[in-house]
Amino acid sequence: MFECFLLKTSKIKNKILSVRVILSKIMKTNQEDTNQESSESTPDLSVLSGLNFGPSWAEETTRQNHNKEFSGQKQHSKKNRSSSKRDRRNSFDKGYRKDTESNKTTSARENATGKYRRHNLDASQQNGFQPAVEVNIYPEDEAFEALVKRLRSTARTYQLFEIAKLILEKPERYVVAVQNKAKKDENSKPLYFTMPEYLPFETEEAAINYILNNRLDLFFEIEAIEIEPPKGNFQVVNRCTVTGELLGPPNYHRYQEFLQRHYGSKIHNMPFERFLSKVESVKEQESIDAWIESMKKGARYTLKDHKEGEPESFESLESVRSFLLQHRKDAIIGTGETVRFAGRDIERLPKGMIRRSVEMYIEHQQSFPLDTANNIRGRLRRHKFTVYKKGSKGIAYVCAVKRKFRDSKTVFSPSIQKLIEFIEKNPNLPAAKLPGLYLGIDVEKTKPEKLEMNAPQPAEEQDDVSDAAVDEVNKEDAVRPTEGEEPASPDVKASVIEMTPKSEQSEEDLKSLNQLMLNLHWLITAGYVTEYGEGHLFAPPPMPEPKPKDAKSKDSTEAEVETAPEKTNDKEPEAALPSEKVSGKDADESTP
Repeated sequence: MFECFLLKTSKIKNKILSVRVILSKIMKTNQEDTNQESSESTPDLSVLSGLNFGPSWAEETTRQNHNKEFSGQKQHSKKNRSSSKRDRRNSFDKGYRKDTESNKTTSARENATGKYRRHNLDASQQNGFQPAVEVNIYPEDEAFEALVKRLRSTARTYQLFEIAKLILEKPERYVVAVQNKAKKDENSKPLYFTMPEYLPFETEEAAINYILNNRLDLFFEIEAIEIEPPKGNFQVVNRCTVTGELLGPPNYHRYQEFLQRHYGSKIHNMPFERFLSKVESVKEQESIDAWIESMKKGARYTLKDHKEGEPESFESLESVRSFLLQHRKDAIIGTGETVRFAGRDIERLPKGMIRRSVEMYIEHQQSFPLDTANNIRGRLRRHKFTVYKKGSKGIAYVCAVKRKFRDSKTVFSPSIQKLIEFIEKNPNLPAAKLPGLYLGIDVEKTKPEKLEMNAPQPAEEQDDVSDAAVDEVNKEDAVRPTEGEEPASPDVKASVIEMTPKSEQSEEDLKSLNQLMLNLHWLITAGYVTEYGEGHLFAPPPMPEPKPKDAKSKDSTEAEVETAPEKTNDKEPEAALPSEKVSGKDADESTP
């Protein structure tokens, strides 16, 4: 054993010596090629790849395994040599299929995640922002009344989303309602609001600071005065690095008051400890002198609704604050679970979580106003507007006219009957193309009137329609509503559709054009034809006649009665009555 160990060690020594020789040669070559670049002078150690420092018995096993693997690779390559030729032919097809499949999976994954349905995602979720409050938008009363007048002044049908976007165009047209989010098994915490704007705040301190900084003119008459500057030896003055304002020397007795006031009025979405880390000390004499000069300016606050026993004026914000909290707290702030404020007052909200939540919600609703549309749907129905859905997508429409559907019993004049049948055969026909397709008279192209908030002035009694032409219309061709109904909806005061021919027309053509306008106007205001906001006309096909409810039962009873005599006994033939005189109930009882 000892001799074997000596042989192994001697072999290892010989190998180490050979490595040293090779390294020395490499070093010599590097010294000769010093003028070459460093990248080219790196030693090539690939010559050492064949060296093995293991024992001799391990070398034999590794060689055997290596030979086996090599022979196996040869056999495997021979077997796959024929298959590789066939695979080369379809390599391009396979690669193309893989690419298309990967594209399909990625597109399906993108659709599943909602990449192409961004309107269904909340804007706050896209930006990673979690709203602090729940927000809802409702139409403002005056703006909604103007919208109602505008919709009733026309017989057109508009999408509910289009009306919602019209309300969201300007902040003056809607009211914002906010409330705190309720946690699991807990009620939502109340919010604080200021008066009289009803601006919401998360804390009472924030609401009071807003009143002190923005709405003191409601309670005091503010007068600018000059006061004596603070006296003392001030070596440094602190400055806020966020706003750049000078706060005052830290050894001044009112420094903490100034610090708290600045944080409450100017700093938002930042903890107080972090705000303190943003305060720096400035030793420049110019900054110290600038702060002392600013302290020379003061204000006197004179109380407006002075009562007996109350001071008349105050000369510091701290005294004003304490007075308001003791004597006027109910007049400046309030609490509630839901706070409603005008949309035009959003700009007055200080920057913070509530304002950002409201702005993000409004931005999302302007692109996809689903919540706003649902909030105004019930209010429109209470004003007797027709709200219905149409199409496979369930698009909601609004109109001041109640829809009507004709059937075989509905009677029209011949001209109206011919017109409604033509519109039924040509669905979604633009109203501007109707004279050309129906009468062969080309008219000037007119864009449909855009839906606006302000109601238009009432038009005169059909100035554009020729009175002479209307008077000469035969009574047989005049508009005749169905029996028992009014010619048009009484709430709708829409003018006749204007159609101006491109060229001069004969009197007969003008009469037919005027009659077409009158007939179309009646069909729209009566509810048989729908004119959409973009100017298309649609008339639903006539309703089929309802099937009689007892038709099947009568047929079955007649069949049973006819077969009844065959099944009865010969002794009692009189029990089977003729089928013509047997009712359904009697037939069931008479059959065995």
